[in-house]
Amino acid sequence: MPKTRLPLFIFILLIVTLGPPRLGAQETESIPIASEPLTVGTMAPTFKAKTHLGEDFDLSQILGQSPIVLSFWSIYCESCVDEMLALEKLEKKYEGEGLVILAVNEDIRVSEDRILRFLERLEKFRGKITYPILFDQDSRIFTSYHGSFLPTLVLIDREGKIASYHRGFTPDRERDLLAEIENLVSVDVQARTVTPAVPEERSEFVTVTGMASLCGFYDEGRWQKSFTGNDSYEQELALTRELAIRDTTRQTVVESMRTLGVALYSNEPIRGCIDSLGIHLDRDPFDTRDPVSNLLSVINYSNYFNELNEQEKLIGSSYYISRTVRVSVESFEDDLTSLGYLFEPLKIEFTYVNMTPLDQKEFLQSLLSQSRFIGKVENPVFTSHSTSQVFEVFTSSQGFADEILGMDFADLRVFVEEVTPTSLELEIWKQGR
Repeated sequence: MPKTRLPLFIFILLIVTLGPPRLGAQETESIPIASEPLTVGTMAPTFKAKTHLGEDFDLSQILGQSPIVLSFWSIYCESCVDEMLALEKLEKKYEGEGLVILAVNEDIRVSEDRILRFLERLEKFRGKITYPILFDQDSRIFTSYHGSFLPTLVLIDREGKIASYHRGFTPDRERDLLAEIENLVSVDVQARTVTPAVPEERSEFVTVTGMASLCGFYDEGRWQKSFTGNDSYEQELALTRELAIRDTTRQTVVESMRTLGVALYSNEPIRGCIDSLGIHLDRDPFDTRDPVSNLLSVINYSNYFNELNEQEKLIGSSYYISRTVRVSVESFEDDLTSLGYLFEPLKIEFTYVNMTPLDQKEFLQSLLSQSRFIGKVENPVFTSHSTSQVFEVFTSSQGFADEILGMDFADLRVFVEEVTPTSLELEIWKQGR
């Protein structure tokens, strides 16, 4: 099935008016959407619904007899359909014995006939879904299961209790997900009562929009040539798209850090074509040389961020990329901890020794361009005897001191002494002076 992309202005309007979307689905108007998943080990809510065959279905009649898989989906959500087709493999394997799979449709403003036509085309072009499709057109089932994102998959054990809760689906997760479901089918009831459930890793979802400009000369609104003299529109567009991707990636990391309480100092990237002095940009506008960029250079983006949905659009000379990302919070937090990060800011006072105002400016510029931990910098305080300055950092005093000692300050020689856990004394000497 070909991919369908929403026009960018509609996508942005939905985010502004409705908040972050449930992928591919439409928000309910009368029922609030819960954001926290149901707790593992609690009894699964029961419900009644109509199937796509017009039959009545009552979950209470089968709850507690077999493992149950609930897959909440929408016809507008491509990853939902991928998940449903993956589940069909288990339906064929077990043929209704020992496992119940149910797909609950969440298209609240779409007629049942429209959904049935979609299923017919799905069967023709990609594969048939043989397990029941349930209609939840008032979204009460989704709400009772604390749904806020599509696809959402809920596993229910033989006792009728929530076994696990999954948001989002990508092909690289299919093998692990199917293995988890099969393990649920094969586990003996008594063994499960004495074996504590392994909690699923906590996840967060962020939606960001990155942008870059197609820089060049225009004639009557049409792009003619890049500022660097390149005549190839395709090459310049590919470069612009790559810069937009980098901007989107940067914003994803920044927003994910904020969910952990870490707000790093950031030089806002130049997203246009001309800098503040009116000079055409011929460098990478997202190489900002700040704590955010320095962090990006040492982490592996794909280890923590799973891109669930991405849409891109060129509007005029601006290339936009809107992306929704599932963040593996615990893995990200663990790796940041291993890099020395704290998740509450620490105020550290610097007292400068043997420092001129020019040395202080040169030192500060070099520090911001190399550090990974700085959040805020306060203005220096001058007295007749000393100069001091307060930094808000997301590491320990000793960790910050060690980072400074490992930096290259060109012809400045910097020596650091820890006075207290919240204060450092710095001697700054300039070579040849």
